Amino acid sequence: MSIETSTTTSVGQSSTPQPANATGSNALGKDEFLKILTAQLANQDPTAPMDSNAFVAQLAQFSALEEQQNTNDTLTQMLALQTSANQTDAVSVAVSSVGKEAFYNAGQMTLSAGGTISVSATLASPATDVEIEIDDANGNEVRRQSFGAMSGTQTLTWDGCNDSGVAQPPGTYTVKVTATDISGKAVSVTQQSSGLITGVTFQNGITQLMIGNTPISLSDVTSIQDTSNTQ
Repeated sequence: MSIETSTTTSVGQSSTPQPANATGSNALGKDEFLKILTAQLANQDPTAPMDSNAFVAQLAQFSALEEQQNTNDTLTQMLALQTSANQTDAVSVAVSSVGKEAFYNAGQMTLSAGGTISVSATLASPATDVEIEIDDANGNEVRRQSFGAMSGTQTLTWDGCNDSGVAQPPGTYTVKVTATDISGKAVSVTQQSSGLITGVTFQNGITQLMIGNTPISLSDVTSIQDTSNTQ
């Protein structure tokens, strides 16, 4: 004989929907502040009510803080737009300058294989001794050369060799021109170089002109000339 069984569910075992997990938030806006304020007022001790002026002062302070935050956000957005516009203008100028000759403040320059480096030095006053110092990428001095007495604007050329006459490898070198007068006092020197703009590059969001293999920041460029006007 077979016995049939059936499954029943007792009333006490009825399923109830479970609430969804609450998601917390670190943001405290004006609405949240008002809810907290309302809850505090609703649950205060009737025999010792809290000072309502304190709540009003807190709300005023919160509103002022919120307005300040909104102002800061607006200023940040305006600054970002201005920066973007400046970058766009810089890119436009740089691209339109390709193929022209740039004159720039020369501090670091690139030496090509078997090449030389020339710097235009403008002296603020006549000097009895003008020197050029060449340092490699590690800051080591590889050449110090004296050019004697000079005045006005002169072109100084490094032949690419160290003090022993050994040709130096291609790379970026720091060029520094110094000058002294007859009394041994330093003479102010403005050193520049020039070259054909071959392209545009970007480093850390900054627009730079390519002069040969050397990137030059636009802030170091003193003038840009059309090569057709210099012929």
